[in-house]
Amino acid sequence: MKIGFYSTMTGMPWGGSEVLWSRVAHQLLENDIQVTVNYRWWEDTPRELDRLRSAGATVWPRRDPTWRSWPYRLKSPLNLEKETDHLRRWLAREKPDFVLVILGYHLNAVTPAAELIRRQIPYAINVQAASTESLDDIYLDEFQTAYTNAEKVFFVSQENLDRAETTLAIELDHAEIIDNPFNVDWHANPAWPAADDSFQLACVGRIHFTSKGQDLLIDVLKQDKWRDRNLSIRLFGDSQGNRTQMERLIERYGLQSQIQLAGYSENIEDVWANHHGLILPSRFEGAALAVVETMLCNRICITTDVGRNRELIEDGETGFIAPAATADLLDTTLETAWQRRGDWQAMGELAGTRIRERYSEDPVADFYDKITDLASMHR
Repeated sequence: MKIGFYSTMTGMPWGGSEVLWSRVAHQLLENDIQVTVNYRWWEDTPRELDRLRSAGATVWPRRDPTWRSWPYRLKSPLNLEKETDHLRRWLAREKPDFVLVILGYHLNAVTPAAELIRRQIPYAINVQAASTESLDDIYLDEFQTAYTNAEKVFFVSQENLDRAETTLAIELDHAEIIDNPFNVDWHANPAWPAADDSFQLACVGRIHFTSKGQDLLIDVLKQDKWRDRNLSIRLFGDSQGNRTQMERLIERYGLQSQIQLAGYSENIEDVWANHHGLILPSRFEGAALAVVETMLCNRICITTDVGRNRELIEDGETGFIAPAATADLLDTTLETAWQRRGDWQAMGELAGTRIRERYSEDPVADFYDKITDLASMHR
């Protein structure tokens, strides 16, 4: 049996959903199931693809340096004829028995679906996130066909599923919510930061204003009331297009003591040993790994109401949720959290308990079983 992975993603850094499917691919290879991967990237080859190739997968590159990290609405249109030709060559050469189509968000081009349907190759769709963009009527039939003909459609949050059903104007009764993996020990319990008069929050995620909303932190912390408080925020993560802007905004408003850029950190428990909670003002999300990892480390989350946040965080009990990604609403939510900062440690401990009740300990094994079951149905 051979299983194919066709991704619409265009580069690094990889998020939770990329980690999920690539780890499943490794498990397939370990169990003598053939794997073929088709992935586009810009700039450097993602190291995960090199690891899959070394493990025995065939990897088909679709390198496109013109994409880079431009905003979605400014990207050049895909050359669909070239994309389809490449897809046909991949399918003809590799002959996968089953394909998982990975969409970066629910309105990524579903180019593979028509060809997979024509060749009668069963496939599933894995939706990593759902944005607020709309779908023009001229594409509606194409997207409805792609989604309804899939064996399964996997989402990482109910909010993303609801948004997709509204966009597509159909009920996806074959959809399923899945968990993304995490990069911290299930029993993580870093000590609470040493007691003093200061509080530190971490913003963990790629520096990308369109999705992660780090610019909103500037709009909030530049106010006089926050300048006078002993609260600081460190940004952890690689840049995906907005690091220089963040540096210049910090300098413009003189926020060097309130906001620091800390880069990427491999050791998550070390991060939380020095921070009291997560602040993540995302404009849209699938299921942020940072939220799960924060809660597993017994820390609170201060987030916007996107993706899976409300499914995992109980507002006022295990964290604080802003209704939307605006400066005013984030400011109000952070103010509420600040007034209850004496409760953060107890809330974090409750967060650790609740996340272990709601989340799978081994999402990779769970998804592996789902993929192999679907593929085996058509042997």
